[in-house]
Amino acid sequence: MNKLKMIVLLVVLAGCKQQATKEQEHAAHTKTDTTVIVSKPVFQPLRLENPAHELLLETYWQLQAALVESNAFGARKAALLLEEATKQVKNKKVIVEKAIAILQEADLEKQRNHFSVISQELIQLVESEGIREGAAYVAFCPMAMEDKGAYWLTQEKEVINPYFGASMLTCGSIEKTLE
Repeated sequence: MNKLKMIVLLVVLAGCKQQATKEQEHAAHTKTDTTVIVSKPVFQPLRLENPAHELLLETYWQLQAALVESNAFGARKAALLLEEATKQVKNKKVIVEKAIAILQEADLEKQRNHFSVISQELIQLVESEGIREGAAYVAFCPMAMEDKGAYWLTQEKEVINPYFGASMLTCGSIEKTLE
């Protein structure tokens, strides 16, 4: 069974590489002035009671950063890491399913839809478990998901929107502080 999983992963990663090449070729023929460069603030690492949950958050931050940059290929790579991190955590079936869905999806908007569900799950996890050290923030964009709105978890007090990337980078507000 593990060999089968490895073969599937290799096939998916090979497909990701081909897709990345196509995306790079397409990007070379389009405007390049939409690249988002986000400076990383210095913040205290978020520490939870369960180290496996911290690994989930680390991979979630990578996924979020890729979506902020509108990098579908980067989101797929981060989703693979997130899916692997969920193996250390019980009862996170929804996160696994959505991470796999992002891994298999090249469309950025669909990836962001899956990210919204993952965000809800991780917000609930952090709220229920509590934070041992550091802080996290629950941000909300009212225009995400076709004006239905969507939340995400962030380590920054500043809004950097993963649902719209450069087109609406600061759309939204911090709704709650988790400490």
